[in-house]
Amino acid sequence: MLNKQIDDPDIAGIGQFIEENFINVGIGDHPLQALGRLARNDPNFHDEGRKEITFKDSDAFKFRVLTLRQLKDARTFFHNGSFTNIRDVVQYFNAGMPQDPAAGAAPTLSARFTHPRGPGSQPGLGLSDHQVDDLTDFLENALYDPAFVNHDPSSSTRTLQLNERDLTYSKYRPDLAALGANDGFVISGLAADNNDALSRRDQGLEFLDVTSQAVIDKTGSNSQGGRQTDQYRITNRSQSVVDTHLLIIARGLPTRSQLENASGMTRGGAPYIRVFLPNGVLQPGQTIAQTLIFKRQGGNNAPTVNYVLDLLSGQGKP
Repeated sequence: MLNKQIDDPDIAGIGQFIEENFINVGIGDHPLQALGRLARNDPNFHDEGRKEITFKDSDAFKFRVLTLRQLKDARTFFHNGSFTNIRDVVQYFNAGMPQDPAAGAAPTLSARFTHPRGPGSQPGLGLSDHQVDDLTDFLENALYDPAFVNHDPSSSTRTLQLNERDLTYSKYRPDLAALGANDGFVISGLAADNNDALSRRDQGLEFLDVTSQAVIDKTGSNSQGGRQTDQYRITNRSQSVVDTHLLIIARGLPTRSQLENASGMTRGGAPYIRVFLPNGVLQPGQTIAQTLIFKRQGGNNAPTVNYVLDLLSGQGKP
């Protein structure tokens, strides 16, 4: 409960030390990452933790440190769930030896984990079995509050996760809806869980304009009757990946022209196509092909449909 938060008023330069909450202690992948390796067709893929959000090598294999309160209510420990009791966790820190070769070989592996007693010391904490028992007892019981709220499966509101009753203001809180609360979004406008830029795009709270990151080449165009079919090649020319969904927006369409294969309309009334990127990202230098089909008025004599393409990264309705 005492981790530094982004809005801590007692930290000079508010939030600058929040990265201290993320530490590499050499833990391996969650078993479900095997599915990730299969989907990516990359047997060497590893979950690199915080780096997947910040893209910084200095954050590789770092995961957030959670509160020590109420630990004995947990069923599994660490991000991969490989430990099932607190004593084994204490023994892991006592040994100071990384579980995973990849995380253990990374430069980000914390010396506070491997050599907490200082440079040149033996690995780990150096505790006796009796001391391990005492520390386990402290974590399980001294930091446990029996009055702390527990999950009630019969409750209409989950303790830690927002649900329909919490977010459907038009039905359950018309007073808040009258003040401008939008159904499906928390009142603050922040993401319900993590509020980093990627999470906000994942939850449809904001979109990143990636038009300048791409080269958009028209490779062909065909007009027949009341239809115009345009083919494009889109290449990521930047050094950064384009992640989540790629939204191709056709702006400035002539009146009565329609994008027939549109996925939807933006809030501003422009049609867009949602592209599910291979493996969820468009890597630097990677190219995708996309066809846009327009319906135009006037048959063979209809004028060419002119428009401008913008590219957004994000999910939900832009």
